[in-house]
Amino acid sequence: MWPWYTNIAPFSWFMAYGVNEGRKAVNFSDWVGYSPGQQRKLLTESCHDVMSGKMPGPYTVLRPETRLSSQDIDTICAAARKAEANAGVSQ
Repeated sequence: MWPWYTNIAPFSWFMAYGVNEGRKAVNFSDWVGYSPGQQRKLLTESCHDVMSGKMPGPYTVLRPETRLSSQDIDTICAAARKAEANAGVSQ
């Protein structure tokens, strides 16, 4: 659910822009449509992005609850490592 202030410009523009840019990079709603290779690449890139603080992005200023915890980051990076390991087994 979007917070009330996202109905007010320019906050609505800022939030919509962030969501659209994120979905261009990876849309987890379409995850099953990605090939296994694309999934591995996206997980690896997601791990790098969360480790560097790039993700979830600057809108955490408006929505501090979207900040990722160290456990969230560990989970994303563990999924990336597992995907890479599984790729090595299946090749």
